[in-house]
Amino acid sequence: MDEIDEPMIADPDVNNEDVSKRYTHDVIRGLSYYGGTKQVDLGFVGSCMVHKGDLQIIAQMFRNLEAKHGTIEFKAPLVVAAPTYNIVDELKEEGDWELLQKYSGFEFDDADPKDAARTEYENIMYLERPGCNLCMGNQEKAEKGDTVLATSTRLFQGRVVEDSDRKKGESLLGSTPVVVLSAILGRTPTMEEYKEAVKGINLTDFAPPVEDLSTVAVPPASNVHEITFNI
Repeated sequence: MDEIDEPMIADPDVNNEDVSKRYTHDVIRGLSYYGGTKQVDLGFVGSCMVHKGDLQIIAQMFRNLEAKHGTIEFKAPLVVAAPTYNIVDELKEEGDWELLQKYSGFEFDDADPKDAARTEYENIMYLERPGCNLCMGNQEKAEKGDTVLATSTRLFQGRVVEDSDRKKGESLLGSTPVVVLSAILGRTPTMEEYKEAVKGINLTDFAPPVEDLSTVAVPPASNVHEITFNI
């Protein structure tokens, strides 16, 4: 872990000459590998891979970028789906949802739901109904042939995005900050752009444990009684 000093991206490597190595999590590349030049057609933050903290990170990134540039414009669509409704309610109470609303071009409304799954997108942020959304793969999808950067682990062919006649669809796995910034830029960010966008944000408190994690077997309690059901 001490040697990892940049965000990592799992790349499905859809054009690998070895077919067995396509659409897997085996190809892990640092953000700098792409040199800030890989086009991103759609970003997706959602599914069970995110939690409340990810939505809070988006809000803080918007504050940072707003302070730096005055406003925020998306050069690729960004689809955001909170995992649960209670998270949305908490974000509304705490003020972060209001900032997300400010920069969204679409917000879900259960009183007036969409009448069809979305398969075409504009360069705006979509605040979609809490749930799986693109990760489910059988309804909402990215446009065919898109390069998607997502928090979804579903990299396999046709799940998040299908192929088109012009190119293979690909869904790369990245962290929330990388996904959001890529949608804003329309490409993967440079490390300098990334650091600027996440300045002051405590992205993770994780550190490898140093103590012994082995467990000691606990003998069964002596006061446990056996119960027999005669059905």
